Amino acid sequence: MRKIVIFLAILIALTAGARQKVGLVLSGGGAKGIAHIGVIKALEENDIPIDYVTGTSMGAIVGGLYAAGYTTDEMMALLQSKEFSDWSTGQIDEKLTYYFFKESPRPAMFNFAFSPRDSTKTSSILPTSLISPLPMNFAFMELFAGYTAQCRGNFDRLFVPFRCVASDVSAKKMVICRSGDLGDAIRASMSFPVVFNPIEIDGRLLYDGGIYDNFPTDVMKSEFKPDIILGIDVAIPEPEVKPTDLVSQLEEMIIQDRNEPMKPEDGIYIHVDLRGYNLLDFPKAQEIYDIGYNRTYEFIDSIKGRVKSRMPAEKIVARRNAFKDATPPVHFKAVTVTGGSETQNSYLQRTFTANVEDTFGIEHAKSAYYRAITGGKLRNLIPKATYDAASGTFDLNLKAEVKDNLNIGFGGWLTSAAGSMLYLSGRYKSLDHHSINAGVNAWVGKNYFAAEANGRLFLPYSTPTSFHAEAVFSRTSSHTVDQFFYETDDKSALNNTEIFGRLHFSRATSRRSLIDLSAGFGHLDYSYLSLLGIPGQRKIEDDAFYNLWQLRIAYNYNTLNNNMFPTSGTEHIAAAGVMIGNYHFFPATSAGKAERDEVMYGFAHHKVRVYPSVTKMFTLGMQYELYASTRKLLTTYDQTIMTAERYIPSSSQFNTLNYRLNALSYTAVGLEPIVKVTDMLQLRTSLQCFLPMRRIKPNVDGTPRYGDWFADPTFFGEMAAVYSLPFASISLYGNYLPRDGHDWNFGVSFGLFFTAPRFGK
Repeated sequence: MRKIVIFLAILIALTAGARQKVGLVLSGGGAKGIAHIGVIKALEENDIPIDYVTGTSMGAIVGGLYAAGYTTDEMMALLQSKEFSDWSTGQIDEKLTYYFFKESPRPAMFNFAFSPRDSTKTSSILPTSLISPLPMNFAFMELFAGYTAQCRGNFDRLFVPFRCVASDVSAKKMVICRSGDLGDAIRASMSFPVVFNPIEIDGRLLYDGGIYDNFPTDVMKSEFKPDIILGIDVAIPEPEVKPTDLVSQLEEMIIQDRNEPMKPEDGIYIHVDLRGYNLLDFPKAQEIYDIGYNRTYEFIDSIKGRVKSRMPAEKIVARRNAFKDATPPVHFKAVTVTGGSETQNSYLQRTFTANVEDTFGIEHAKSAYYRAITGGKLRNLIPKATYDAASGTFDLNLKAEVKDNLNIGFGGWLTSAAGSMLYLSGRYKSLDHHSINAGVNAWVGKNYFAAEANGRLFLPYSTPTSFHAEAVFSRTSSHTVDQFFYETDDKSALNNTEIFGRLHFSRATSRRSLIDLSAGFGHLDYSYLSLLGIPGQRKIEDDAFYNLWQLRIAYNYNTLNNNMFPTSGTEHIAAAGVMIGNYHFFPATSAGKAERDEVMYGFAHHKVRVYPSVTKMFTLGMQYELYASTRKLLTTYDQTIMTAERYIPSSSQFNTLNYRLNALSYTAVGLEPIVKVTDMLQLRTSLQCFLPMRRIKPNVDGTPRYGDWFADPTFFGEMAAVYSLPFASISLYGNYLPRDGHDWNFGVSFGLFFTAPRFGK
């Protein structure tokens, strides 16, 4: 009898001391899942314990971050950061890439890679996912590698025991992730088909868990058996799918409803109504968070009535800090690379280990990762950190997917004005210790034709260094008035032909800058109508050409997020050089006299463009350019003005010859107010002032003279609505530029506007 009493007393004591266990289930829903963070915040404010977490897709991200010890404030800071915006949209932060490894911009809208050695292999010009996986690859390793090591790959040992759900489409079944790499598990759970690449775990390609279970209450019950479940569902029942919203259509087709509703005896079901928000509405994070937070407070009395146990905030903070303190810092000891050839793997490995004596940290790894992917030679690069408990360091394992060496590109620039052109390129790119980039490019248009051949050899130095050779032929026809694309009359006021070859030695000075030393020889030909000749005369009159040797040194710094229509970043160009050669002039009139003269002059060029954000939607771009030379006036005004340096304020003015914008030396300043209506639509205004140091003016006898210093400015203004597609841009514009009776101009353009290199500047 005494034994029974003692047993009952112990049982009562144990029962009295047992705390009610609470499981939190978080549904998928893309950006709508940010509401889960608001829910957790409200629960913690009311001392409601969270003992287990299961989640799908965005619920897996929020649940995984919470299980790794992130506070709600830290989660919101992360999701509202520019870094997360870049990861979730596949954008690579220009500040992380290596400007040195980027090719000069070309107007290729589509590229087709192929390998002539494998006739059975096919490549698609379409991406394997709408969003590039490259930024997210490294980010998830950086976020979760330490926590994977600390829990030793067992998700029960996290700050809060955690499960997430992924989908094995090949086997047509749900997969419960309970161990392994935490970052891989979460990414698999959120890899929405078509939008994101699938994640390979244990030889299986896994997709978004919502395909088979978007609200894993059954997983919570089978894995953890809590006393009560708090189920948070952000899915929209019977959503309105718009025919123009591809992502919403995919979401409705792919994500499955729960087979059974959550039973009342299991706990409390909270549906957060997020109609009007879609899968990728991450910029609306604060709104979505607030909705989740407020919705939880509507249920807080019911929750307190069902959940009797409490977890004071100070205890949560103490436990979280203890967990984080036990997380090992990420330091890498060894690097292995697979996926490429032996030479390619060796090159990539050296990218990470060059100048490393023992171990390296996450920042060095990030720098090397972005150096490796900057050149565009990798389709994918998947890093994985493996912890070695004995040494307290990590091994970095990289799986590379290398693009084929040969690439064909096509694109161009279509405009209602006279500057339309088609573009075709063929490129060869290797990836090894002596990488080679070589190619040919062609631009074909009524008023612009160019061909370029170039090759670049990268040297195996820790500081990026290369030799580069280029040969260019280009011919540009310019008109004194704007032409529409369908006008075919020969009204060219100037035909400018450049033929040159140049050698470069380049070396990186930082991640976003380089210095370039070049030497070359060029033939520059100018055939033009005499400005002071017979009115209405349309025959090409005079011809002048230069044969010049050039020596030039330049410094380039660039963090622009877009070369055509930037909304952030900075461009800084500083160059100086000397031209030595001879000049020839052949007048068409019999009364004219051919000329030949020796030429030597120096030049300097300085250009700055800056795009600081004033507000989230408004950027005030500023630009400045200075060109100065010691060139002298030639015999006639026509020769001097036609061969002078041209300032082109906009791509719409490329084939328009305006003598007010020609000068031997000049400065120009401008403002670009930009309104970012959406991620893809922007309204741009360009206000520019061009000011020759001394304007070139004609005398009565046709000889040239200088005007006063800084006395004759020309103003240019343009407004444009620009819609950016993944491969090109559409622009509807109108501009003002003083000219002879045609000050206003309107048009539309589509494509990418980048021309062949020029010999000047």
